Amino acid sequence: MKNTFNNTFKTGLILSTALLTGALAITAAFTQGKAETSMNIASVTISAKRMTAEQKLAYDTADNLAQNVTHTVLISAKRLTAQEKMAIDMEDQVVRQQLAEKTASLKHIQG
Repeated sequence: MKNTFNNTFKTGLILSTALLTGALAITAAFTQGKAETSMNIASVTISAKRMTAEQKLAYDTADNLAQNVTHTVLISAKRLTAQEKMAIDMEDQVVRQQLAEKTASLKHIQG
């Protein structure tokens, strides 16, 4: 009789421990997800002005002359409207066309 009681007690203790461990694991799994969503998300601001080809060349040249200079970059941006995107695309197309014409005229002069 005493042996049966010990076996029942041990079985109950093992099942209780397993149940408690399972409950803690489930609680921990759902708690971790909540902790991650409550964190603040950092926002990033990106801004830049459009540079001409001459400005880009001057910037690159100055950068090559001063090799050990540390640059600080502040970047901010805004969502462009469809009209702004179209205007930028048209401007890029004009610049590419002018570059192609200059390249063709240089090849014509060299060739």
